[in-house]
Amino acid sequence: MAQTSLPMQLLLLIAWVLLPGCWAVVNGPGSILGFQGTTISVNFMYKAGQEKKPKFWCSPATIFTCSDDIVITSKLQPVVRQGRVSIQDNRARRVFTVTIENLTKRDAGIYLCGVRTNKIWFDEHVPVEVIVASASMHIPAPTLPPTTPQPPTTGTDAPQESPRSFRYFPVLAGLQLLVLLPMSGVVLWVSLRG
Repeated sequence: MAQTSLPMQLLLLIAWVLLPGCWAVVNGPGSILGFQGTTISVNFMYKAGQEKKPKFWCSPATIFTCSDDIVITSKLQPVVRQGRVSIQDNRARRVFTVTIENLTKRDAGIYLCGVRTNKIWFDEHVPVEVIVASASMHIPAPTLPPTTPQPPTTGTDAPQESPRSFRYFPVLAGLQLLVLLPMSGVVLWVSLRG
């Protein structure tokens, strides 16, 4: 195996750390509201290449990790149930759904939901706040803007990308370029000196 120089190793390490952070692997809502005694379901989209990896719903630990997996799929089990909580992974559409039945006040709180990546770093996940309201609580209906008719679907099973998943892409890509260009110059300068 060919040896790479220290500057090249540094550049590869910087690219490995910075570039994957630009594209979120998991997209889902930041919060969901449910009423006591009802069932809630939350959908999460994930990127191609993650189909066979475990999907999880867990209680968060102190530093961006899970303290306790509440429910988790596996390569052989895309549908798993633990008590009132289930997770179903639709690998063809790259969407997994977490369902909590018979909501109680104790279900309220912050959870992590995502893909177990087996990386040295952290799993790909998003935080989700579950808000549980009593059935007697009055919540006004949201006022929605008028919608325009959508063209009929073509029957394909391609997943729809969330428009907000690419909302900050140009900004993040630009920031990464601003960081990578000076670092590349330093690595090049160090390699030319040596």
